[in-house]
Amino acid sequence: MSVQHLWAKSYPSDSERYHPLWCHLLDVAAVCKALIPQFGGIAEIPDNWLPYLVALHDIGKADAQFQNKVEFLSQELRGTGLWFPSEPDREYRHEKRSAEWLWANLEGGGWDTNAVRVVAQAITGHHGNFQACAYAEQESREAQWQPWRSLREELAALVQNTLGAPALLPAPGRFTDASAAGMKLSGLIVLSDWIASNPETYRYPNLYSKQDFGKEPGLYWTEAQKEAERAVRMLNLNGAGGRREPVTQPFRAVWPQHPPRPTQAALETLLQNHPAPGLLIIEAPMGEGKTEAALYAAACWNRPGVYIALPTQATSNQMHRRLRDFLGADRAPRLVHGMAWLLDDKTPDRAAQTWGDETDDDERQLSRDWFANAKRALLAPDGVGTVDQALMAALSVKHGFLRFLGLTTKTLIIDEVHAYDLYMTTLMKMLLRWCCALDIPVILLSATLSQAQKRGLAEAYGGPGCLPALSEDAAKEPYPLLTFVPRAGKAFPQEVPPDPRWTRVIQVRAHPGALGDPKEIARLTAEAVADGGCACVLANTVRSAQEIFQELQALNPADTRLLLFHARFRAKRRRGLEKLIVRLFGKGKKAGRNRNRPKKAILVATQVVEQSLDIDFDVMLSEIAPIDLLLQRCGRLHRHAVNNPRPTGTDACFHVLLPASDKEKIDFKIDFGGMEIKKRGDDWRGVYDRAALLRTLALLESKSKISLPADFRPLVEGCYDPQRLPISSIPAEWITDAEKSRTARHEQSEVNAGKHLIPFPDDEEFSYADIKNAEAEAEEGEQATYFRLSTREGDDSRTVLILHDADLFAKVREGSRREREAKQRENKQDWRPGKDTLKKLFLQKVSVPSYWLANVTPAEGYEWLDKDAVPKCLRHHQILLMRDRVWKGTQAAGNKQDRQQTIIIMDEETLGLSWPPEKATE
Repeated sequence: MSVQHLWAKSYPSDSERYHPLWCHLLDVAAVCKALIPQFGGIAEIPDNWLPYLVALHDIGKADAQFQNKVEFLSQELRGTGLWFPSEPDREYRHEKRSAEWLWANLEGGGWDTNAVRVVAQAITGHHGNFQACAYAEQESREAQWQPWRSLREELAALVQNTLGAPALLPAPGRFTDASAAGMKLSGLIVLSDWIASNPETYRYPNLYSKQDFGKEPGLYWTEAQKEAERAVRMLNLNGAGGRREPVTQPFRAVWPQHPPRPTQAALETLLQNHPAPGLLIIEAPMGEGKTEAALYAAACWNRPGVYIALPTQATSNQMHRRLRDFLGADRAPRLVHGMAWLLDDKTPDRAAQTWGDETDDDERQLSRDWFANAKRALLAPDGVGTVDQALMAALSVKHGFLRFLGLTTKTLIIDEVHAYDLYMTTLMKMLLRWCCALDIPVILLSATLSQAQKRGLAEAYGGPGCLPALSEDAAKEPYPLLTFVPRAGKAFPQEVPPDPRWTRVIQVRAHPGALGDPKEIARLTAEAVADGGCACVLANTVRSAQEIFQELQALNPADTRLLLFHARFRAKRRRGLEKLIVRLFGKGKKAGRNRNRPKKAILVATQVVEQSLDIDFDVMLSEIAPIDLLLQRCGRLHRHAVNNPRPTGTDACFHVLLPASDKEKIDFKIDFGGMEIKKRGDDWRGVYDRAALLRTLALLESKSKISLPADFRPLVEGCYDPQRLPISSIPAEWITDAEKSRTARHEQSEVNAGKHLIPFPDDEEFSYADIKNAEAEAEEGEQATYFRLSTREGDDSRTVLILHDADLFAKVREGSRREREAKQRENKQDWRPGKDTLKKLFLQKVSVPSYWLANVTPAEGYEWLDKDAVPKCLRHHQILLMRDRVWKGTQAAGNKQDRQQTIIIMDEETLGLSWPPEKATE
């Protein structure tokens, strides 16, 4: 019989139609060929042979067990005399059979055993399970199995002849780096397969129909290549291709808008001495142009693209605009983060079609998710987004190697690296290890990085001992400072010569007792701008920000524009507020003052404005936070040059809202706005680490002004260096006891992160394939905990859709009902609304603490769709239908059904989402 009778994909709607296996292999080869210009190949495998190798990932489908999976398709094959088992083996894994076939053929051709193993493992894992097993062929049925082996040989020859690839690649010996080769090959196989298997992205039904039986493979190959190029172009995965010419011009030529800052000028010198890519750490003050410096370094390193990873959605939104302006219209970057979900016209409605392949629903959904805008942007030539998207590569999740595939073409720029907790830092270290192995350049940016943090990150990339000790006293280390870490060898520090033109002095005014007193904070703020100016009040929790804003509304300061910005607004409202805030307080398009800037305004905000946002205020009031974060907040003071004198005076003034304390009492207590400390050893579960807050209080006792950049090192090391204690009235044993508690939590954080980390890269072995139980990623809307592989420790939140449109709610509820009924009929087709409806739904997203909706049922007259009752396209979301901007429910208190309380969730345009119960804590 002919191999053209073998099927790869069936059509449930047409019992007599299928997509032939030989066509699918050529489809995947064509897509792989179209992807190589963007992602590059593998050094030891020629580009004219790589598509052939990738195509053979599914040769294991030429097997009795697979072809027997769909009864009506196996009937014709049975008539040819081929043997089939009496019952199909639903556990049969065709990918393992493909790996076995390739192993035998490559090893028989003289390949090194380790190189063969890497290829076989990559083939085995293309459905996310590197431990997949096929069945053992029984020797007693040798005569029955032999025709199937012959069909596999015939199929391979058909593909090889059609592609014009060498029959057998000359033995390459060992891969230079087995882990890097396996990671790249795995990514290319899966991405090529998914694109070629989705009829919305790659229109394979148009290339072959019932009437095309016996079609000449060469003709099909020509058509497949054209379709593959169209699909890759449509998905914006084609890029410019390959490495660009490195920039050899000085910084001023790349950024002509302004003269180089000291850090930027020093970077030119460093790059002249160290032109090869590696890890670059830029430590410099806020407003020093670290982002522009990083983009200049990336351009000098001539990689095809960049990915800028930032702490928050708001910062990534603004950075997206800055990068877009830098790259120009021909290289428009993709925006990557949870709220950059917007489904564009290129996002397919369906997943890759794998009917008959017994692929589980989760994987089919995952294949679709990677074509949605957010994840696809990681594969695009340039991207901006939250750091979580990059850190997810370090977790043992299904198809996590696709994230590394996207990063291999880029320079990875991570901003505000000091801002991540130990859990995330542990993930970042593993990410850096793999970036080094995969030759991915990385640039880390921070204004307030401690020496201990820097050493840990540098050694993760360059190996233990790569960073020399610059000073025994970390507080005396030069600042600003550039540190270049090569892939192998010692790190090179580049000091930045001081320039008095960039020295800033910020006045510090402490307000003991103001923390937790919204009335007093509102009074202080109104007083600060009584004569005009723009002020920012930075609160540590949403609840605190809302209370302060309400007190300001009650004061009704004359001619003052009041704004509130935090993370608990619905997505549509939050996007509008973000744009408004940047327009009002950002840099003007032309030199000088922003013409949109109000004469008198107060913005009350949470940490969403703390980092990376390029906005400027005349005066700032901040609730106490660790000193490095207070310094970051200072960076939004007098940030931009203005033509006119500032209404609040020439001195930048930073008001710190401190807790009340009575040092005369024996039960000395400090209330940090989240939990009282009444005795030593109490556990701290507030927003920030207790030890860091106590040290910050101690450091501020003697500070009436901060001189920047001179005070950066002493203050940051004073807060985090365990070898030195600040001199203050706070008892030293309070700090040391708090640090003991922090150390225990840090150890647990490392353990929690380590449970889900991928293996270390290994030159000799494809270590990633050792993952035995890769889990599904924590998806947007899903409760994020350690066990759902969160990248943020303690991020115990739930995404809900707050709907005010009863018709929209009814449409979703009806869709959910229809989907459940379809599954009862064993129809796997999921209900999906149109893209316009999905956009309307997702614009109502907001994240809330999980305890808000724990053990809750709707009150009488109120409706919701629980996370288990929504359609699959909205899985893990809860949907609340508001009545007059309110939703009510009944909550079992303390997990006891006989103790209940009524909860009320309110949604206001000015305040965002709020939850009034007095016992609730943020």
